[in-house]
Amino acid sequence: MPPRSIRLLGYTTAATGIASYSIHRGLCHLEKKYPELPPAAGSKSLRKPQNPSTQHCAYTNIYAAQIPLQNLEARVPSPKTPTKTELEYAWARSILGSKILRAEGLITGFFTSFRFTPGDTGNSAEGFLPDKTTGAPRLLLNGLFQVQRLPSADADSNGLLVSLELPDGPREFFEKIARWGYPWRLMSSLRHEMSVSEPFQMNGQGMFVEVRFASAHDYEVVDAEGEMWKQKTIPAWTLRLHRGFAKLILDCVVRELQRDAKK
Repeated sequence: MPPRSIRLLGYTTAATGIASYSIHRGLCHLEKKYPELPPAAGSKSLRKPQNPSTQHCAYTNIYAAQIPLQNLEARVPSPKTPTKTELEYAWARSILGSKILRAEGLITGFFTSFRFTPGDTGNSAEGFLPDKTTGAPRLLLNGLFQVQRLPSADADSNGLLVSLELPDGPREFFEKIARWGYPWRLMSSLRHEMSVSEPFQMNGQGMFVEVRFASAHDYEVVDAEGEMWKQKTIPAWTLRLHRGFAKLILDCVVRELQRDAKK
């Protein structure tokens, strides 16, 4: 192999190694900071697949942070003491309006309609309500998410619940090669739940709330794969990245709230 090729290979290997190690360290930090909560911490709707007759919810991932109540109250438009529902709306808007998800909305808008705007983040007068004209569920971030349940919509409600449908083409391709022995498959959809606890006193530090960000992944049920625990899903390292990304969103929103409160 020519020396130039050897050097290029060495640089590529070194860059890949450094990037992989940096990602691993970042994930370790987030995993320590935001340990996973049990599935019962989310609503029943979060654990229920969108199409129960053909799908199963393979896993739910729920993460939480405790923040000063005043940090979230600052995002509530009403000047009076906000209700829990108003806090849930403020938390959902804070997540959807975060830098990370706004960037996803910008990219989605550019590729779907050639508009470089993040789209609806729930800050309009209609909030997360269905479309006035058609009655269809509200689409957020240029169609990236669809509202499935409003905050405080029912007794089971744990804040805003949104869903993201993945294209059929890639999913069906991986289902096909999985039948030939490939060990993994893609999900059909994912859902996010954004909830807020009742305010509580924190060791003489004032009033706090626990804010949560949850994810759930739905997969098609393949009878040939047998029991639910045998059903194929995405590989473990990809799932770790998914979980790390959810923790990163939570961490960024908490930091944004903290920074805004200091202004």
